[in-house]
Amino acid sequence: MHPFKFLPFFIAAVLLFISCTKKPSQEDLDAATCANMKNLTITSNSPVTIGQPIKFSAPEVGGFRTYLWHGPDYFQEQYPDHVIDYAELKNEGWYYLEVANNTCATKIDSVYIDVKLQQGTPSCNIAGNSTSYSNLGDDAYSNTSKRIESNYSLLSLQGSGNGNIVVYFHPQWRTKEPEDGIYTTTNVPLFDQADDNYNKVFITTTKSSIYWGCYENQQVFINHVAGKLQVRFCKLNMGGNNGTSYTTQASGNIIEL
Repeated sequence: MHPFKFLPFFIAAVLLFISCTKKPSQEDLDAATCANMKNLTITSNSPVTIGQPIKFSAPEVGGFRTYLWHGPDYFQEQYPDHVIDYAELKNEGWYYLEVANNTCATKIDSVYIDVKLQQGTPSCNIAGNSTSYSNLGDDAYSNTSKRIESNYSLLSLQGSGNGNIVVYFHPQWRTKEPEDGIYTTTNVPLFDQADDNYNKVFITTTKSSIYWGCYENQQVFINHVAGKLQVRFCKLNMGGNNGTSYTTQASGNIIEL
């Protein structure tokens, strides 16, 4: 028999098979979505370092559903996947997710994003407990101490002796030891209480009866030596004013005694 004679029977069999295949009902689809929601788990690339992207996501559960995220720094989104291009300390913390639809129990999950400080070493080599200035006399400190400074109620590292210096830390460090890493300067000791980027310091000295303060957005290197707090900086731009404005550059190495 010619093979083409079987073609109508083959087509009829295929159509019969398709017609007999059961399409999933709405109840089946809802059950699959509910199962996906129940088994949902958030993934992330935590920990990350300041400057790196933060990535976190939840799988697509299918069907009609809503995603609602909320987290640090007023974070709120409604999509399964997220990327924060440039990690900052203000992005550190718990991110919570609620996935809901009309037929399933709401799924709640969370993930902690840990943001680490950048690490590094200063470009200059300064003797311990001393500061050199570009156009002022150098200082040496015979006494250094870490304390809560009374005027601003901030953690500080202070040096005194042949000269003086005070390093103020962000309020985050009032009750905990500063972490090692690269910090940036502010230009006033009154830190923005709404700023959760707490790798911030303010550095000041008094020389020639002039109060000097650092300019903002400069690098300061914080670490510990045998468990003692150390603050180092190179060519730190500072300004002072006694009716006339002055500038200088300071390079220092202050170690808690």
